[in-house]
Parts: sequence; C-alpha cells; structure tokens
Amino acid sequence: MPAILLERHDQLDLPAYCRVALDRDPVAIAPELLAAVRDRRGALLAHLDSGASAYGVNTGLGYLADRPVEPVDQGAFQRSILAGRAAGTGPPLSEPVVRGAMLLRLTGFLSGHAGVTAELCGFLAERLNDGWYPVVPGGPSGAAGEIVPLAHLFRTLVGDGFALIDGQVVPAASAFAARGIAPYELAAKEGIALINGAPLAPALAVPLALRARALLDHATLAGALAVALTRATARPYVPRVGRLKGDPGQEAVHRRLTALLGEGALRQEAGQAPVSLRVIPQVHGAAADQLGHLDGQLERELRAVTDSPVFLPAAGDEPAGMYSTGNFHAQALTLLLDAVAIAFTQVLNLVEKRLHRLLDARFSGLPDQLAPDPGRQSGVVILHKQVIGLAAQARMLAAPATIHAADASAGQEDIQAHTMLAARQLEGVLEALELALAHELVALRQARYLTGAPLPEPLERAVALVAGVVPEVAEDRALAGDVERARELVASGRLVPEAPPWVSLYR
Repeated sequence: MPAILLERHDQLDLPAYCRVALDRDPVAIAPELLAAVRDRRGALLAHLDSGASAYGVNTGLGYLADRPVEPVDQGAFQRSILAGRAAGTGPPLSEPVVRGAMLLRLTGFLSGHAGVTAELCGFLAERLNDGWYPVVPGGPSGAAGEIVPLAHLFRTLVGDGFALIDGQVVPAASAFAARGIAPYELAAKEGIALINGAPLAPALAVPLALRARALLDHATLAGALAVALTRATARPYVPRVGRLKGDPGQEAVHRRLTALLGEGALRQEAGQAPVSLRVIPQVHGAAADQLGHLDGQLERELRAVTDSPVFLPAAGDEPAGMYSTGNFHAQALTLLLDAVAIAFTQVLNLVEKRLHRLLDARFSGLPDQLAPDPGRQSGVVILHKQVIGLAAQARMLAAPATIHAADASAGQEDIQAHTMLAARQLEGVLEALELALAHELVALRQARYLTGAPLPEPLERAVALVAGVVPEVAEDRALAGDVERARELVASGRLVPEAPPWVSLYR
C-alpha cells in the first residue's frame, strides 16, 4: 500500500487520517519538513542556552513550576515526566484510537512548534509503520489535558510500559528487543512534549462519529419499517415538509424516508400517527446535524497544534520564545461529544416509543404484543421492556461530562475538559442504541410475519435479511439469541450497505 507522504503538518483530512489510523496505511515524512523541524529545534536550544526559563525543561511541572531543574538532571527529568504520570486504569483503548493519537502527535510535532527533534518524529513514524500498539488504559482521569493516557502511550517509546503484540500484553522493552529496535532516548523537552497536547480527543471522536452515523442510518431504516408495517401516514416525511423547516439534517432524513417508503406512500391519506413516528425527521435530522458539527470540528482538530509550551519565532511585536498555551484543553470537541450523546439518546427514545406502539393493536392494526394468539401467548412484549432499560441507561450516560471542574495540583490545574469521560459515555449510548435497534428489528420481523401487506422493495429486502437470521415467533420462546443475531446483522452493515461496520473497532 502506498505511504501517505506528510509534506505539511496541517495537511491531514478525515479520509487520510482514517487510512492511517483505521486502515494501517504507512506514513512517510518529506525531507524538507524534517529539515524545518531541525531548524526550529536549533532555535529552541539557542534560546535555552541564553538562560531562558522553559516549563518542563529546566523547571518543574504544575505547582512545582517555580522549582529549577539543573542541567545535569534534565535528561532523566524528561523520562520521569512519563513515568510519574502513568497512573491510568480501565480497559485498553482500541488500536485505531492509539494509532490516531500517535499520528496526531507526530503531525503536531512536524509543525516545529513543540521544539522536538527530527529523530523523535522519525521514530514515531517508524512505530506507526511497524504496527506498534501500546497498552493505554481508557479510564477517566481528573488531570488537565491528556497527560495520564499519553504517559502510558509514549513511555513505551523509551522501553517502559506495555504493548499489545499479536493480542498478548508484552513489556515494551521485550517487544523492542524481539524486533531488534533500541528504545528511544529522550532529548530536552521531549518528555513534556509527548504528554502535553490533545491528540487523543480527535482520535477518540473519529471512530465514534463514524459509528454514530452508521447507527443513525439503521435507525432511519427501522423507523421507515415501523411506518410501513403499521400503515401510518407517510405525509409527514414529504421533502417539502422538510424544506419548510430548513434544517439540512432534517431535509436529508426526509429524502431518505421518501426513498425507503416510495413516492406512492406519500400520496396516501391516513389518520394522524403518534408523535414518535411523525418526528423521525426532526429527531434523526438533529442528530445528523450534530454529527455534521462534529465532523467540522474534527477537520480543524486534525490540523491543530495543541502543545504547551510552544516555541514560537518572532512575529510583529511578539518576541521569539516559549509560549504557554491552553490548546491541550479540548473543550470544543468534548462539548460536541456531549451533544452527540444527548442527540443519540433521543434517537433511542424514539426506538422505545416506536416499539411500544408496534406492540399495541390500537396503533398498529396488528395482534396485541405481536402474538399469533394473544392471551395464550405473550408474543414479543419482553423486547420493549428490555429497551426501556437501555433507554434509561442511555439517559444516565447522556449527562454532560464537560460541566465538571475540580482543583488539582494545589490549584495550578483547576479545570478539566473530561474528554475521555465524554467519549466513554458516548460509546455507552451508542452501545445501548445498537442493542435497542436489534430488539426493534426482531419485533419488526415478527410484525412482517403477521401481515401479508406488501412493502416497498428496499424495506422488503431489509426484512428478508432480518428473517434470514431471526425466525418468526410462532410460539413463545427465548429471544436473547434472536436479538444477538440481529445485533450482529446491524454490525455487519448489510442492512444499510452504505454504512460501514465501524462497530468492529470496539470489539
């Protein structure tokens, strides 16, 4: 596979990022870009030689920033920065997330603003290309920025910590030795540069955004099936109703529902459907718009320099020197992760309401509880009760993570973005939505079994795929296996071929 040539630090877009982080394409660095990194490194060293103070280089960190670090101790200090902050817990982050963080740390360094060596940039590129996969605990942290998970990630470069090799956790030093690679020797400022930034925020967000979009496509398909099987009016979905509102996401959902239900359905009059059916374009469209905002922010984050401190050349009235920044505080992206979690919780709420209406003969026109013989049989009513629990779980997870703040490091670190926590909560919401959709699909398949009314071709094809893995419920039986097979069908992407199976990134 051809390598992605990095000729500028700010050239990444989402497709190129996904090629490296998700598809494992290699990278190469243009010699001219490495030369520019060397030039900036030389300017930084000259600045330090002049006696300037540099946070995390010749001073301590946080509350101890006023304590000097003598030249004889500065080399060991950079390594201790990594070791002393590797206090994370929880299951390891997925390989695409870890690769993404490595890639974004590399491209940030290629700006020259971090003042690291060209050798460190080359070492990072080599580890991306040979599949280096550090073990990075994914639990939440109360530290400012991403210093704890980044310490776990990048301490492996110096032979500390652990890596995943062929699915096995191996000491990093042993893994390097087996490959005939010498651990990296940190130079001045490189330890602090490796942990002070926000590469994990977009690395966490990209797979979540892709997965959310795929699930939204499945939810729209399920909504169309519910409309068709209950013979509800399709008039709320005509494109001109969407144009009356003017929201781009909503208009896209109107077009999608029209394609699934067929033009003929839009001409048929019927009674007013429950609100949960009528507002599919509004709820799904709002979720789509939030994903659009997230995509736009991600495009900016992929090009961002998030280091602190940075070494900047003179510009106008601003002198050359070290500049402390707050760019490691991924507020904009974390707020959007919170917003997407809320939006997709509302998508799940619609799943629960649709499923309840489908089981009720007054609304569906089908046998109560979708039982062939209601009363003697329970049908599939238990599916709705399970989804009630999933919706409650999602609503708890949708509580914003970004609103929390606490003092740490004797007041030096007094606010946090909580990106890791927001990402974990969104992942939990998406897990709940995926499982709820699986329950709904089992019920929709049962509804199709109980009615002989023809469906539009796209919906008939979808039901046939579900029926291929979920048999009809002619007599009461355990449904757990049916739900799991329906969930696997959602994960495969076969129901909505244009939606890739990004769920596999998390399993």
